[in-house]
Amino acid sequence: MAKRRILKKDISYVAGDLFSEALVCKLYIPGVDSDKADAVMSRILDMQDEYIRRANRPDGKDNKARVKEYYNKLLADLQAEVNAIATEIGELSK
Repeated sequence: MAKRRILKKDISYVAGDLFSEALVCKLYIPGVDSDKADAVMSRILDMQDEYIRRANRPDGKDNKARVKEYYNKLLADLQAEVNAIATEIGELSK
């Protein structure tokens, strides 16, 4: 596991990119439902807060193998959440 600082920055970068994409869809693509775009942007911010909070502390686990397992699960959950949000952003423009 790399440093937590780098992980938190990566989470922020991904959330920022998703937020920018949702904002572009809302502002520049005609026919996009503004309320749905706002809901997606709110979900992105909540996701960012949740995963940065989870990255801060591995729930007090002491064993290195369990800590590694915790961060692997965190990354898998983050990837699943990012994919779900990206799908929602894609559906905004349809």
